[in-house]
Amino acid sequence: MMTTPDALCDSPAAASALRPALVLRALPPLEPGNSVPLHLQLADRLAMPIRGAQAALAGCAMPTETQCMAHFGVSRPTVRQAMGHLVAAGLVTRGRGKGTFVAPERLNHDVSMAFEDEMRAARRSIRFHLLLRRQEVPPERVRNRLQLEPGQAVEYAERLRFLDGEVFAFEQRWFTPHVSRHVSQAMLEEMAIISLLGAAMGAPPARIVNTVRCLPADARVGKLLGVGRSTALLETEHTYYALSGAPLLHGSVRFHGERFEFTLDSELRQPLAGGVQ
Repeated sequence: MMTTPDALCDSPAAASALRPALVLRALPPLEPGNSVPLHLQLADRLAMPIRGAQAALAGCAMPTETQCMAHFGVSRPTVRQAMGHLVAAGLVTRGRGKGTFVAPERLNHDVSMAFEDEMRAARRSIRFHLLLRRQEVPPERVRNRLQLEPGQAVEYAERLRFLDGEVFAFEQRWFTPHVSRHVSQAMLEEMAIISLLGAAMGAPPARIVNTVRCLPADARVGKLLGVGRSTALLETEHTYYALSGAPLLHGSVRFHGERFEFTLDSELRQPLAGGVQ
């Protein structure tokens, strides 16, 4: 179905005036006799005007639960289920006491590339804000990854990462001693981590082990990222290695979970001869 201009909010300025992201009368009705559950039908109808126009609609208000109930003749739980599907798909975002709005498009990151390089190639602006830099004895998991002696202190840094002027990620970094001695304050304030490691060591890292998980925001990180406590965040925990196999850095980056996604392109291992892998 083609979306008519009448079904879209007029401009980004409409969001500040709480103009609707769509007009309900422009959407096709639900089909109660259809085998597809009503909440999935409703989610599909509400998603129609957003798909393909999400960037232009970001921040525009979605219809209220009451408006959807009255227009489509469904219950409140049905509307809430439908909106939940749209949240999970990254199409809308909810603000407690504020309503539901079209979400900014999710950032898609190919993990085989440096995130900053990928964003700059797309003409997006990246910058960093250094929160702290200090010597500390790292947690045990970090000590094991960096192959440190018990009680050995290393340099620890925290940064905020901004995209187009908006904070969207919180970074934690532990540097091995042979790396940190070459890392200046200016490098931490200005450089993406892969570029920083390349400048510090004279060669870029050769390997990264990356773990991706979802976890709730604690009070401090939630405040830094502008989200509520317990909001789902997407975290990548990683260790960078030199060509020799020596660890260079261990760290983590936490992102807005609703606004970020990863792409992984991996070759599948062949089954072992005579067995199942």
